[in-house]
Amino acid sequence: MTASLMDFDLPEGWSCAVELELAVEGVYAGRAELRHELTQCCVLVVTQQPTREAALQCMKFQAARFVEEWSSRLTQPS
Repeated sequence: MTASLMDFDLPEGWSCAVELELAVEGVYAGRAELRHELTQCCVLVVTQQPTREAALQCMKFQAARFVEEWSSRLTQPS
């Protein structure tokens, strides 16, 4: 399984490398590694999605939520 960069419409400075695999059961599973600049911030895991598109949509949703949470924590006063 090789990772490929996906354009998930993330804010500038963020990137996402995705690895997807078709299981013998006919479902898609994989992982997405989120990076901000050069720092790895998160690895998202997606399991048992019926199609490749569904798996990518699930990853896109999770990535957007993570970036939103990350950004909101950076802007909160200490």
